[in-house]
Amino acid sequence: MTGLHAGNIVVFAGGPGMGHVGGVDRDRVRVDFFESTAEPVADSMWVPTADCRRIRLESETRVYWRNPDTGAWLAGRVKGPTGGGYFVQFPNTKYDFPIPEDQLRVRWDRPVENPVTVLAAGGSESAYRDARLPMLNDLIHQRAACASAFALLSSAAEVYPHQVNGALRILSDPVRRYLLADEVGLGKTIQAGYVIRQTLIDEPRSSIAVLVPEALRHQWKRELVEKFFIDDFPGARVQVLTHEAPERWAAHLHCDLVVVDEAHQLVQVRDPDESPYRELCAVAHSASGLLLLSATPVTSHYTTHLGLLHLLDPKLYRWTDQAAFQVRYELRATLADHVYGLDSEYTYLLPTSIEQIRAILPTGDQRFAELSEQVLSLLDENDELAEAVDGRELARRVEALRAHISEVYRLHRRVIRNRRNRVLSSASDSEMLPFEVRGRRKPECLHVRSGIRDETHAAVLAWWEAVRDALLDSGSGDQQSAYAPILAVLTSRSGGTHDDLVAALRYRIVRDEEAARTAGLSAWERQALAGPPLLATEQAVLERLRHSQGDGENSKSALDALINAALPVFKAHQRTVVFCGPGGLAAHLADTLRARFPNADVGEHTHQAGSRAADRALSDWSSASRGQRAVLVADDSAEDGLNLQLADAVVHLRLPWSPNQFEQRLGRVDRYRGAASASQSSPARQFRLSGEEGGEDTFTDAWAAMLQHGYGIFDDSVSTLQDAIAEGLPSVWTRAFEEGPEGLAAATVQVQAELRTAREAIDKMDLLESIHEASLDSRDIAHSLDSYEQNWRVTKRAVERYTSTDQGGIKLRRQTRTVRSCERLEFGLADSLPLIDPRHWQHIRRRVTPEMAVGTFNRSAALRAPGTRLFRRGNPLIDAFASAVFVDDRGQAAALRRLDRALVGDPVPYFGFQYLVEADIGPALALVDNPGARHALRRHADTILPPFTRSVWLAAHADTPITDAAQLDWLNRPYDKRTGDFNYNKDRVGELIGLFGGWDAYRLAAEAAAEAARCRLAATTDMERRCKEAEHHARQRLAVARAQALARQAAGHLVGDAESQLTDVGVTERLIDGLTHPTVRVVAAVCLVRAGLERVRHGS
Repeated sequence: MTGLHAGNIVVFAGGPGMGHVGGVDRDRVRVDFFESTAEPVADSMWVPTADCRRIRLESETRVYWRNPDTGAWLAGRVKGPTGGGYFVQFPNTKYDFPIPEDQLRVRWDRPVENPVTVLAAGGSESAYRDARLPMLNDLIHQRAACASAFALLSSAAEVYPHQVNGALRILSDPVRRYLLADEVGLGKTIQAGYVIRQTLIDEPRSSIAVLVPEALRHQWKRELVEKFFIDDFPGARVQVLTHEAPERWAAHLHCDLVVVDEAHQLVQVRDPDESPYRELCAVAHSASGLLLLSATPVTSHYTTHLGLLHLLDPKLYRWTDQAAFQVRYELRATLADHVYGLDSEYTYLLPTSIEQIRAILPTGDQRFAELSEQVLSLLDENDELAEAVDGRELARRVEALRAHISEVYRLHRRVIRNRRNRVLSSASDSEMLPFEVRGRRKPECLHVRSGIRDETHAAVLAWWEAVRDALLDSGSGDQQSAYAPILAVLTSRSGGTHDDLVAALRYRIVRDEEAARTAGLSAWERQALAGPPLLATEQAVLERLRHSQGDGENSKSALDALINAALPVFKAHQRTVVFCGPGGLAAHLADTLRARFPNADVGEHTHQAGSRAADRALSDWSSASRGQRAVLVADDSAEDGLNLQLADAVVHLRLPWSPNQFEQRLGRVDRYRGAASASQSSPARQFRLSGEEGGEDTFTDAWAAMLQHGYGIFDDSVSTLQDAIAEGLPSVWTRAFEEGPEGLAAATVQVQAELRTAREAIDKMDLLESIHEASLDSRDIAHSLDSYEQNWRVTKRAVERYTSTDQGGIKLRRQTRTVRSCERLEFGLADSLPLIDPRHWQHIRRRVTPEMAVGTFNRSAALRAPGTRLFRRGNPLIDAFASAVFVDDRGQAAALRRLDRALVGDPVPYFGFQYLVEADIGPALALVDNPGARHALRRHADTILPPFTRSVWLAAHADTPITDAAQLDWLNRPYDKRTGDFNYNKDRVGELIGLFGGWDAYRLAAEAAAEAARCRLAATTDMERRCKEAEHHARQRLAVARAQALARQAAGHLVGDAESQLTDVGVTERLIDGLTHPTVRVVAAVCLVRAGLERVRHGS
């Protein structure tokens, strides 16, 4: 635009709020920004004239005016426009004065740096002080509780320590590139949700891509909205993409954050140029932040780890260095063996184990030397516990030594791995809500009367006998292992109807692609079926099976028999899941169930139904009410990542040929118990089908026995054993092919032994790779959050008072409604004109939708009513209130008179100041070459030293703060006009100014009191003690961290990312240095006049 002149009030895109034109130079203007009367020009920017927009000030806008005659600043409020300026109401005046626009100053949108300047300029508004102060204190308390990770507060998820600590570690790191490798069922997606929401809070216009398996796409989208409320950020771009469409990923390069669920599925490649790994690398390497989710065991093949770490850091972990990485990986296994020998129960092994470890570690690890010497000093010359030494002390020192080795020599520092057993055991010792999983129980048999089902089992036996005999007769017995995978696939398609088994055999014999799709064959299964040479006897088996298949009536009969067997289960349980495995059985069964029971609640989660319909079916099943009976029939689309922990019963119509796939299936139900499943304290009942006779005469029954007794899969999760299971599985099925069903039974002992060995190897490696110690930070944020949640009513009272129509509130309309047993507060933004700066209120109206203004303060209530927002920091409405509290000067300064009947003599003025104390992140920020590091470092600093407020009172013109408790209680008492308090408003402020002898004297007295209070803040409060305690504790941990970083730097043969830890230690040291000189600023100022009873003189 043109025509701008000096003194015009303007805004421009990306600017820090309103400013005034301080200079004009052709086609650009200099915009000056006003902070306070003490800093009239806090900043200036040259801006193209065309980018600026002149602002019309709304009524009630706070303005500052410097009297040209006296030079004194006064605060006033706009009452309306006049030619070339505005009518302004000033304190202690009867009339509104016309002031030219170029003489007025309006604060920018930054928080008020010093409310003392507002107080000194006559901007006090005591009526709002007592509503603002509780709100301000609660906002700071919330920040302290979550260490500025507001997503932890405002997400509708239960608070569990391992999830909070994992998310906070990521969010406090300026380099946000992590592999989250917790075991199955520990809530990796919850931690990812925290990171996603906080990324959006930090930058509401962020671009985020989430890559997930197709079957989980709708679940992810639903949880991101219902639990993490990504719709709070309409300016952001959050896309949930599928693994199955890598060709679409290129449109999402250079994202602020990329999250990859089930990441291990995308890195199973031999060549990094293979798809989809090639496309994944492009997306991951271009992103500012990366979060990989994968329950990859620590003993996985080294190429799996290399593939994942290359995504995190392509410079340190190059595929061209694969051989060196393999050597490093194998050396770590040796180190793990020796660390495993560090056991305080076996003292005689400790010296040898320590020497073996010393031989592998770099010589510069002084911390290892100190800790190992502390262990050995507790032993006598016979390597037994020395006399008078407590065994518990030895155990503590050994654990400290183990923890040091784990922290220093973990393969990559930005890998977070929590073990299921560690999380569950620590939860049982905590006072917080325990993290509990549903658990497992052994299956019960459902006996089925179905000749057709028996025919499918018989057909598999017939195929096996024919093929095995043919191989033996032809002298090709050594080829049996090649046919074993075919037996595995056919066994997984037997049971139920003929259809899927016929389709699998048809693909084997004639390579019918349509048959492969019917049977739901995976790429591996197709390869297994097509690999070995076809034998003449196989065609006959297929023909006999197709002949017995007959028409659709046979299938219906078989499906009815399955339903009849499972019907008692359906009737006895509120929610039942029926797993049918891959193929068409699930869809046919669902159709038959709906036809037989048209009024029943039967959902279908299948590939055939499609992901959208499947997600609706899951939602309906999950929301089944008490007394209702809901059945969810599922194929393999429900076996990866889905949350089915609400199930009361699980029916397995068919069993996967892989225990790992079966583990995935069981893991859908054996998950952590959220609020919705809190009443389910016992594992879901498990059922599997069996013939009327029982026994293990068929491959299916023998395989079921192997899963139960060999793999122990119904006793506990075997997710960490998946690599060992996959490695040993071919020999199991080979033995089944060689010996028949009896071979599976005979292999049970072998499988048990292999898994014991694998579990021991995993336990060893986990000592290196799992989380042992906390980070450099010292506070337990999860417990701080838990404490906050127990006192949520404090926030409720603060917000309700701040927004009230009386008690000095901003007069924002609200009403309470109960929805789904959850009491919700609804703020009426559309029909309110609150006492907030008009321009700020317009911004709130644009930013906060009606949906965002509805919520609850009680986390437990929100969890019981999915989709209910939480009113705390991180919520757009509460953040808008926070901005108003810190930016709008209304209520930041107050001036009042308080009656003291005992006072005789002249009134006594006092000044009170509230200070915010927080760690200074400036020096640390200078070390980090990352423009987005400020938020991460603030969270890091808040974890070390939580922000807090302290108050100081002084009598006017005095240098010594008041310390008498009774006097402080009297001064801090809330404003109450019923007891004689009255506000020095615009009509009464003259009395206050008269006590000081004029505006200038009043201003100087306020500024002098503020300076005296600041100088004595440390002496009169516990600020110095708190800062020193935080510094002392942090320096202790820093010394350990520095020793670890130096040792890691020398351990290039074991690790590859040593230098980054030294940088992190340096950053933390700067943060700790800042604790001795924290940032201290005034957030509220008050002048209180203590006055006695006024003596009234009566004339004659």
